[in-house]
Amino acid sequence: MKLSELMSIVTTRHKADESLLSVIQKIAEKHYSCALVCEYDKPIGIITERDVVRLFATNGLKEGMTAGDAMSRDPICVDGDTTILEALDLCESRNLRHLLVMDKTHRLVGVVTQTDMVKAHVKNYEHHDKLQDQNHRLHLLSIEDPLTGLPNRRAMEIDIKHAAAVSKRQSQPYSIALIDIDYFKKYNDSYGHRAGDEALIFLAEKLRKNLRNSDKIFRYGGEEFLFLMPMTSAQGAKIATQQICDTVAQEKYPHKPSDLGFLTVSIGYAASYSENWEMVVEQADLALYDAKIGGRNQICSAEEPGVTEFWDLSRKVDEGQPFIN
Repeated sequence: MKLSELMSIVTTRHKADESLLSVIQKIAEKHYSCALVCEYDKPIGIITERDVVRLFATNGLKEGMTAGDAMSRDPICVDGDTTILEALDLCESRNLRHLLVMDKTHRLVGVVTQTDMVKAHVKNYEHHDKLQDQNHRLHLLSIEDPLTGLPNRRAMEIDIKHAAAVSKRQSQPYSIALIDIDYFKKYNDSYGHRAGDEALIFLAEKLRKNLRNSDKIFRYGGEEFLFLMPMTSAQGAKIATQQICDTVAQEKYPHKPSDLGFLTVSIGYAASYSENWEMVVEQADLALYDAKIGGRNQICSAEEPGVTEFWDLSRKVDEGQPFIN
């Protein structure tokens, strides 16, 4: 903020030969913090409340005293484009309580007190903090799934790219798994979409509780979740995904239309050293398809990394083939 946005407009000017008593009376009546002494609209002095108190404490007010007798001469003047922070620095270095604001023709246009500047500066900080908080909330909204509270696909892309880059630098594989609820369409048809949302929230919480500190789970879309395991081999991914599969089944969350009568998941996982993370997700998706056609409620792996980083994707389901839920 600039001083031109904060200053009080100067409407009263005094002459140096004006009676000091009348100037003091004007300060008291109008509750001004100072009186400006000008000559041809250019300030030559300032009388502050502090000057008046000092005057009475020393020599007292004598008959015939003029504004020129009590004023502080050559007051500090600044341009209206001066920022509050610059003005506060100037006030501190020169022990000032008032700054006079001039226009481009060096005519007096306003006055700013140190108190006004401090209040405005604090308000700016509060406004900045509020904006920071709002920006943080907007950021969370942009990367968080509103139903489950898990990070969404936008957040997923950021984290996978980072994990893949670290994997390449350190020559350690990372793993990706896709987790899908079995017979979820039948669940929605039987229990309704509201119950379907509750099942998704339940699963999201179970997945969240079964993560290592380095792992992350994302809402990938629909009833599908993506499980990112940085610095994790295919063997490590096998152990982690099997634990998730077993944990969900052990809860026996009711799902009467399914084969087992309770909620289960199918999981496909893939490990890689490649920065081409989209390819790794594709391979995990193929492994998920294998888990589905193999009977569901199980995990399936993609080809081990190291044999080839560019797997044959010809096994991918044709677009015309029905999706297996």
